[in-house]
Amino acid sequence: MCQKEHNLLLIEDSDDHAELTEFYIRDCCPAIEVNRLRDGEEAMTYIEQTKNTELSLPWLVLLDLKLPKYDGHEILIRFKNSPHLAKIPVVIFSTSNSGKDIEQALINHANSYIVKPMEPDRYGEVISEILSYWQLNEHHFFFYGPHQSDA
Repeated sequence: MCQKEHNLLLIEDSDDHAELTEFYIRDCCPAIEVNRLRDGEEAMTYIEQTKNTELSLPWLVLLDLKLPKYDGHEILIRFKNSPHLAKIPVVIFSTSNSGKDIEQALINHANSYIVKPMEPDRYGEVISEILSYWQLNEHHFFFYGPHQSDA
């Protein structure tokens, strides 16, 4: 499915969900390198570190909402308020189907909100659909860059 190498940031505290997500990402697109952060504190540290280093920024972020230390909403706000990270698509990938969570995520500029399927067979399909969608929409990076004059 994918031809390009990409760096995907997975922010997920559940080892089972992370393992399942990484398995289906590798199955669907072996060229994608997955970097996992295990809780909100690691995510906040990552955001701070990206300001001061030459870290390779992710192409896509999959963010769980129910995280220890800082929840996903707090991470999303910090991510979208960071000038160097704001344009990176953040997909909320959560077990929560709460209208309140969905509304709050969209208010805070999540690019998508996907409820994790409970059926293992469906999990792989959902991961494949997420990756396909964002690979087809890679052109969004070109539209967010600084406007360049022809002069």
